[in-house]
Amino acid sequence: MQENSFDTIVIGAGAAGLMAAWELAQTGRKTAVIEAKDHVGGRAHTITDKNFELPVELGAEFVHGDLELTKLLLKKAGVEQYTVKGDIWQNEGDELDKQSDFIEDYSALNKKFKEIKEDITVAEFIEKHLQGKEFEEARFTLKNYVEGYYAADTHKVSTLALKEELNSSSDKQYRVEGGYAKLVEYLHRQCKERGVQFFLSNPVKEIKWKEDAVEVIAEQNSFISSKILVTVSVGVLQSEAIRFSPAIPEKMDTAKKLGFGPVIKTVLQFDEAFWKKKEFTQQKNLDKLSFIFSKTVIPTWWTCYPKNAAILTGWSGGPHAEEIKDLSNEEILQKALESLSEIFNVSVNLLQLKLKGWHIANWVTDPFSCGGYSCEVVNGKELKEVVRQPIDNTIFFAGEGLYDGPEIGTVEAALYSGRETAHRIIASS
Repeated sequence: MQENSFDTIVIGAGAAGLMAAWELAQTGRKTAVIEAKDHVGGRAHTITDKNFELPVELGAEFVHGDLELTKLLLKKAGVEQYTVKGDIWQNEGDELDKQSDFIEDYSALNKKFKEIKEDITVAEFIEKHLQGKEFEEARFTLKNYVEGYYAADTHKVSTLALKEELNSSSDKQYRVEGGYAKLVEYLHRQCKERGVQFFLSNPVKEIKWKEDAVEVIAEQNSFISSKILVTVSVGVLQSEAIRFSPAIPEKMDTAKKLGFGPVIKTVLQFDEAFWKKKEFTQQKNLDKLSFIFSKTVIPTWWTCYPKNAAILTGWSGGPHAEEIKDLSNEEILQKALESLSEIFNVSVNLLQLKLKGWHIANWVTDPFSCGGYSCEVVNGKELKEVVRQPIDNTIFFAGEGLYDGPEIGTVEAALYSGRETAHRIIASS
């Protein structure tokens, strides 16, 4: 083989790409991973900063339930996970009120879900089925959940998929001790031990192909192989930053119909957990504050509880991220402080004095992500199946956005999709 000739090339070193490369290499295939960024992990990106008490998760942070593959890999890596605990609060009309769950009065909401026979968007569901004063809280918390947790637009998200996710997913959430970097490092190490070659800081520009013959033109060099697996985000597919020659219009047109949410994450380190001081919180006990929702510019915030750290993470998803995506990091920071000022009735000047460190992760304007993660749209299952189908057993696609199930948008979905597609490539050879 030539130096840059491989059995299989994987585009993207996120969770799906790493998992797939590991599986492929274990069968003896000469495998390369080409990555646009200077690090592996993709949207699971943990950094350390001397100004922060804990590792900072700029991307994926939570393990959403008892997820089989994630748990297995963490166990193999010798990495612990711990349960996310604490109270959920809401700020509305200058009042702080405790919520019983992410979505209030879920039993009444679920009865309304059962009235749905054909799929509609969540916006249509709210308009047709959640009117009246008795559903005021349900409307508010459901919209917050979709725009926050899903990082999505209610005018696009599938109501039936949301119903399935809410009824099948675990109430438990976890964090990875030391951050998702621990899992990424393990996968990266396993790949390298099996001979996988990594080419970082090397954005792919064009993929020339015919059956069982692929040439990848990247920024630094070119590569050839008989199979290629594309694991870039749905957002990157939609941007058509990678050219295919000959073109694959059916895949690209279908990918543009998939749901992919904009996300901006703001992580702030303070000198103390000021929200635990009752003079800032209307005499409410926020010692166990976990999440707080509001109607501010940056509406969703969480703490590190049960870890004792003076860190707040602001989450802008869906329309909220679109609203501020073109601002500079310094301007987003200012919006974050103004939001916290409104939520906790603390002056912006005081917050600035207490601020010890900050990071903004604007995934929307990142050209190698083009957003945060995927969500299910109406008819999403059929759309994903079209994109997943290999082209002439030569071009394959994988990633969290192509996973069929309620875990879409998670690291688990990326890992599972990468593994399953690798097995498909192996079986096709």
